Amino acid sequence: MTQLTSSTWRRSLPVLAGIGALALSLAASAESIVTGGKTGTYYAIGGNLRDIVAPSLEVKDSKGSWANVEDMSRTKGVTLAIVQSDVYAAFVQMRDSRDVPEATRREYAQLLANLRVFMPLYKEEIHFLVRKDEPIDFIHQIKGRAIWMDMEKSGTYLTALNIYSKLFQERPSVVTPFLNPTATGEDEGTRRRRSALMALSDPAYYKAYPKIDVMVLVGGQPLSLLEKNMPANLKLLKFDPAQPGADKVLQDYQQAGIKKASYPALAIAGSESPSLAVDSYLITANFADPQRNQFVKDFAGQFCANFSALQERGHAKWKSLNWQPGAALPPLAAGWQYSDRVKEGLANCRTASASASPQAAKPSACSAQDRFSGLCR
Repeated sequence: MTQLTSSTWRRSLPVLAGIGALALSLAASAESIVTGGKTGTYYAIGGNLRDIVAPSLEVKDSKGSWANVEDMSRTKGVTLAIVQSDVYAAFVQMRDSRDVPEATRREYAQLLANLRVFMPLYKEEIHFLVRKDEPIDFIHQIKGRAIWMDMEKSGTYLTALNIYSKLFQERPSVVTPFLNPTATGEDEGTRRRRSALMALSDPAYYKAYPKIDVMVLVGGQPLSLLEKNMPANLKLLKFDPAQPGADKVLQDYQQAGIKKASYPALAIAGSESPSLAVDSYLITANFADPQRNQFVKDFAGQFCANFSALQERGHAKWKSLNWQPGAALPPLAAGWQYSDRVKEGLANCRTASASASPQAAKPSACSAQDRFSGLCR
């Protein structure tokens, strides 16, 4: 069986009860943005938007991209969210799956109809890690191995599941995330990832925990987890675009290089290791409440006016966005569309630091319905 399990949507039912909020009037509340773990880039980006663009914006941590999209459906003032672009495919699958009750499918369809992109952010590299003694060097060689891909509904989980299914047309052997009490970190997500890294690098010592053959991490390089805690016996797997199934993978992802300078402890031949990347988006929605829609429009104006400050005082990723003021908005991944309330403002945005247009992100060649190849029935 290669599709998302039926238990996935059953666990989603409690939050799906609020999905109609995107089409119904929402209770007045403080506007907020859902991001990621407190030590991650998404959370830092959200903090920058609050501190520099909209001081009233509440920044919330979260469990990942899927959870963030679901949070957009709740009547709690969640007006903005940061997600990976491939999360849309997961919701298309749930909407179209015959294993999901008709009422739930309608709710997902309503959610998808209202989601909008505020702006594209930056590319996130996909890191496939194995021990150096593993006799494999490429991503297409991971078939049948035990893979740690973080919590279900996280962006990493969805990305790893999508790539694996496109390569092998089957469901991977997934290692359930766990916590090692000796792992340190400011939040549970960091401790969970550090626990997996420890078990991957030394399975003989950490034999009380599940054995991990492959660990997947998604994020803009350099990942702080790997910068500070990279075990010396790990290596990165490479992506080979000539292998069977690679063309399907490249419908949703772009080829990218993980730079040797990002992880000096890794044995990378040359200046970078060939891998994959996924786009991250700042998203919003079409709300029935005119005040919330006005907030989105006003926020776009303030964002444009303060863009230079974001680059000067914010996270380093503000300097490597897929879009810069003065440039045309890049094409979006299949299924996504820009918010009409911000598109014109961003397209006409000019700041003192506006510079030449960066290379536009490569659009996906497939339709949303064709995504998750091999997972839908």
